[in-house]
Amino acid sequence: MRSHALPKLRPLKRHDLVYLDPARWDSVLERQLGSDRADPLIQSWVHREWPLVARRPMAHETHGIALGLPLPPSLEKRRIPLVVEADDILAIHEPTALACARGLAPMVWQRTFDELEFFAAHRGIELQVFGSLAWQALTGLAYLTSSSDIDLLLHVRSPADIDLLSSEISRIEDVSPSRIDGEFIRDDGLAANWREFLFRPADVMVKSMQGIALLDRRRFLAGDFLS
Repeated sequence: MRSHALPKLRPLKRHDLVYLDPARWDSVLERQLGSDRADPLIQSWVHREWPLVARRPMAHETHGIALGLPLPPSLEKRRIPLVVEADDILAIHEPTALACARGLAPMVWQRTFDELEFFAAHRGIELQVFGSLAWQALTGLAYLTSSSDIDLLLHVRSPADIDLLSSEISRIEDVSPSRIDGEFIRDDGLAANWREFLFRPADVMVKSMQGIALLDRRRFLAGDFLS
């Protein structure tokens, strides 16, 4: 997992893990959460050295840096939106590598992970996790449930055959005990769900920090930006 120390704050990508300055956490909560800030877990979150996650800003969030705090299922799996300033941030980390988190996953997932890691190693793909497994690994809290998906980020680079990759993931999912949810993601952060490529459509839905749009699937790996 690569980290990026401040003071120079690089542009955030979806799923980035953002670590805040504990000395500024109480003032962040006071500004934004009202009575919610009294929740002991929320109050202690940053003091426990746990990150928040980068997210796309909502329409009314025109200033600051949009982050989310995902609470575990025991607290109704709420997603708390926060907006912070650059000075509140200590560091930015990329999402957690699968290799660092898989030991906390259910035993029934391990064969699927073996197949995914073998597939990734032979295709030049970096595997990271987000969602329930990632947050359980980051916090030690119980996020995984019997209905949890396997949430993956698959970093791809040209000239990968993305149609073949999606077919291989589908084959692995066919014998997996859980659904594989995930995104092909480029170095610039532009991402598309791996299922978008299964039937070779003309356009795929892509996501970035700026929004959601359709993009010619051939342009996705060509590195083209959204207009």
